[in-house]
Amino acid sequence: MLIYLLYIILSPILWVLLLIISFINNKIGRHWRNQWSTIRNAKRKIIQSCNNRKIIIFHAASAGEFEQLKPILKLIDREKYFIIQSFFSPTIYDEEKNTSLADATCYHPFDFFWSALFFLKSINPDYYIITRHDIWPTHIFFANLQKIKTILINANLHDNSTRLKFGLIYFNRWLFSKFDKILTGSERLKNNLKLLTNSEKIICTGDSRFDRVNNRMEETTLNYFSEEIPNTKNILLGSILLSDIESISNGINKFYPDGDYTLNEKKHRLIIVPHEVDETTLTQIENQFMKLNLHFVRYSQMENELPHTILIDKIGILADLYGYAELAYVGGGFGAGVHSVIEPAVYGCAVSFGPNIGILDEAVEMYEKGIGIMVKSGDDFHHFLNLLHKEEKLKQIQINTKHFVKKKKRSAQIILNELFKR
Repeated sequence: MLIYLLYIILSPILWVLLLIISFINNKIGRHWRNQWSTIRNAKRKIIQSCNNRKIIIFHAASAGEFEQLKPILKLIDREKYFIIQSFFSPTIYDEEKNTSLADATCYHPFDFFWSALFFLKSINPDYYIITRHDIWPTHIFFANLQKIKTILINANLHDNSTRLKFGLIYFNRWLFSKFDKILTGSERLKNNLKLLTNSEKIICTGDSRFDRVNNRMEETTLNYFSEEIPNTKNILLGSILLSDIESISNGINKFYPDGDYTLNEKKHRLIIVPHEVDETTLTQIENQFMKLNLHFVRYSQMENELPHTILIDKIGILADLYGYAELAYVGGGFGAGVHSVIEPAVYGCAVSFGPNIGILDEAVEMYEKGIGIMVKSGDDFHHFLNLLHKEEKLKQIQINTKHFVKKKKRSAQIILNELFKR
């Protein structure tokens, strides 16, 4: 509580700092200039068409969180509930401000007490629902004071979370006590969350991200490459950071000693999808792999002939591209933490990743079940690539991986049932 009081006391200073930053940072500036007008517009829509429906604010910080909400939003009875979808990132707000999954959209304001009061009083919701991590203390505090039902869904709290560190744990116990319910994906996560709040309010429902990857796979038509793509065995390196490259490149060098020639000889294809696709990152990746006699053609520059080494320089298509691969390495595990492992798993890829997997419960579970393969060195990645020569073993891993994701589908319906249960 003392930390929160300090947070409140410093709010005017933080407001001035944000005002200054808004002139320098384009994203913060767009949010700052437009947040109040979007909230007023949402209020007008409530007045015009709410018709005594219960009002729900669903909050998604950015694109990833909104993807998690989509399966739930599709199931809600819109004759009973009026949906306000708030976003924090201007990128996702601009893209989804007219989404058919909500009755109105707006920016979620910054976490000052005057902003929280204006936002919650303007919308006057019955429910304030947050997914994953984007928890704003002042908004939670005032929602609790106003008897707004406050729920955290897809809650994630890994073993080494800063929320559990000395000092911060006391603040987070106070904060998490304000939630009416916390819905999480597994017993492992529930046990971690019990360190912050009463176990009776924590419910294992599964995670709606599993519904979303299943739905996306079913809705997607794979037409990114020419028809010859199935003629090769394809290895996809997804969401790659520079920190991943040393181990990957050492393994590739052993498995494909003559680079492009060995790839062609084995009838394999390598597809690299960087986490960032700015020119600097693309050039750095190209330079690293050219040392291995691998010469990439960028996706945007491909012509009729399909090369054996492809560098993807387009955002938003990675989740679909996994559908072409037999093997997938998911980046981030040599940095802050591994990225989504269920996007390749839903297609039945054999999945590997770096050692930092603690932030993703499903990565830990896949590793423990032997269907997620940890790469700590170039030798490990070489062994992973060698699965392409072990067809029976590879086939069994692929079957188990796909089943792992499929059996966790329908979490969205369970979450929805819990949201409105008394």
